[in-house]
Amino acid sequence: MNDSSGRVIDMNTIESTSTPFGFASRAAMASTAFVVAAFATLLGLLYANVLPDLVHDWWDDPNYSHGFLVPLFSAYLVYQRRASILATEFRPSWWGLAPILIGIASLVLGQVGAEAFVSRASLIVILAGLTWFHAGWPMLRAVMFPLAFLLFMVPLPAVLFYAVAFPLQGLAAQNAAWILDHMGVPVLIDGNVIHLSHISLGVTEACSGIRSLISLLALALAWAALALPGTVIMAIFALVTIPITIVANAGRVVVTGLIGQWFGRQYAEGFFHMASGWIIFVFAFMCLTMVDRGLRFVMARKRRRP
Repeated sequence: MNDSSGRVIDMNTIESTSTPFGFASRAAMASTAFVVAAFATLLGLLYANVLPDLVHDWWDDPNYSHGFLVPLFSAYLVYQRRASILATEFRPSWWGLAPILIGIASLVLGQVGAEAFVSRASLIVILAGLTWFHAGWPMLRAVMFPLAFLLFMVPLPAVLFYAVAFPLQGLAAQNAAWILDHMGVPVLIDGNVIHLSHISLGVTEACSGIRSLISLLALALAWAALALPGTVIMAIFALVTIPITIVANAGRVVVTGLIGQWFGRQYAEGFFHMASGWIIFVFAFMCLTMVDRGLRFVMARKRRRP
């Protein structure tokens, strides 16, 4: 094919230099894919005893069923930012060996000490170290958030999980009892148990709201990463998930108590108890939508100021 100046343009050359994902050439893309596949294979062998148990927890523990989506979202974030990532200068650094060695040591210690969180989280540390070692600190900084987001796929250690769940249980019981009392419903609270005239409600760990808090926090950070600019805005958007979760969970307990009080225990349990979790999550999602609009309004006002 000839261009306007009469030069011959080889269409095969154009096709060979046009590659997906913004790589300079197909050879560069192939070599990168080979390196990634090689390290993925090595990590798969290294974590052969860790990853199956992690996936089992995602499947078996309702608190972490969102774990299946977390790696997919992190991969999507890397793909979405591929232009800036590929434009980042490669500066391989020996400093990357430090997190690699720390990650390997954490894996060994976690397996020896039977601490699943340490051994599972070590994978993220090793991935960060490999990125730093092969591509440099600027590249690690470019993919820092997608790597950090992977922490949401790792179940919290039991000590930390219950340290958060127990206060949330008590808070949910106290808030629900306060609301019911102000609604004129006779109520007596005994620890995490709410006694009404026709039903007693035990606010257990499953009803503490920690499941909603973890899922909602992951959703808020993902939302902010895709739609909201700036670290400060992201932090504000993430922090509002705490009061939203507390209010929503107290509302769930109140509604359950009212249904049991007015219609009987059989209506407060079973399907409604399961469905109420999704209803509360939808309510929390609507609250996040309003917070998003409020933040956008504030940012727009600031931009319009002279």
